[in-house]
Amino acid sequence: MAPEISVGIVNYRSTELLLGAVDTLLRDAAATFGSADAVDVAVVENASGDDSVAQLEERLPASVKLVVNTLNAGYAKANNQAFAVTRGRLHLVLNPDCRVVPGMLAGLRDALDAHPEAGMVGPNVSMDEDGDVLLPPNEMVDPFVDALAHMTRTSDAVARWNARRRARFAYAVWKAAHPMPVPMLSGGCFMGRRSDFQRLGLFDPGYPLYYEDTDLFRRFVDAGMTLLQVPSVRVVHFFSRSAMQRPKATGWRNAVSARRYFERWFGSDGLATHDYFLARGAERARDGSPPWPIVELEPSSEPPVLEVVGPPGTYLEVAGGPKFTLAAGIFPASTGRFKIPRGFFEGLGPTHYWVRSVHPNTGDTIASWRFTKR
Repeated sequence: MAPEISVGIVNYRSTELLLGAVDTLLRDAAATFGSADAVDVAVVENASGDDSVAQLEERLPASVKLVVNTLNAGYAKANNQAFAVTRGRLHLVLNPDCRVVPGMLAGLRDALDAHPEAGMVGPNVSMDEDGDVLLPPNEMVDPFVDALAHMTRTSDAVARWNARRRARFAYAVWKAAHPMPVPMLSGGCFMGRRSDFQRLGLFDPGYPLYYEDTDLFRRFVDAGMTLLQVPSVRVVHFFSRSAMQRPKATGWRNAVSARRYFERWFGSDGLATHDYFLARGAERARDGSPPWPIVELEPSSEPPVLEVVGPPGTYLEVAGGPKFTLAAGIFPASTGRFKIPRGFFEGLGPTHYWVRSVHPNTGDTIASWRFTKR
């Protein structure tokens, strides 16, 4: 008899993180099904070039299948390898830098079974263990969304408009009380039916890194299926810990994947539009210039304390750049003095970050700060 759920995880120089992901996954499986062995888990070691194979062979539970690649097959192909050696009725794709919060497996399974129109479901995603900082929800990338992202680099007016637009979209996702159709799920953790993946395909191995999830989600949407985010269940995602170990190689793979995606889905005109706005953005970029006044905070190794003012429900966005193209969400219990959550802050690298307080109804900026983590 096939197991209820199978899980695929790809490892690349993330062994300690991966072992944590597997531990929380199996704990949730044991609580849900009565035994961790009831979930069919495959780990693909993607030629890390360190002692990952030995560590995984020694420390992974015997029930976990280990596939060892002698050459880096890429993220997409490695995930497909995990799918090929598992048998679950439902299949979960999980990044190694995730932590499963109890109840996630049952919550995603139940949502998928209750919504036959849904092709895939995903959890609420936080960037810290306590769930205080919420990952930015994804938009389905098309030439318009792509052009906007590049135009925010050159125009303060576009940056302000796009930040409001993004904030209204993100707020609706973050505050949803019931399973919500979304244009795109987080690629770090999502579940679908094995039969649908067999019919429509899992990842396209032509994408070396990035856009393979966007391509997959677009295929399902084009087939008439919805994507649902389930706010009642949660996963912790320590964002991009694996990919950013080799930023130059990651950037190259991202660029190659982006061109493949735009040409595949939007033809030569879509690719030309992407190339044009990419070059225009790089040529005229004002990446360090915020589109509104900011308060500069003193560099510190401690989480910054902010004075949050505004109407009830005012919340914070935190971003790695002043244009807030992608921003995490934080919801203080009230206005007044507020300290950035320590668990989130400690996971940040030593560089600059931008914060803005946001009007909950309009997405407008009330105040903005820049802090530097030492």
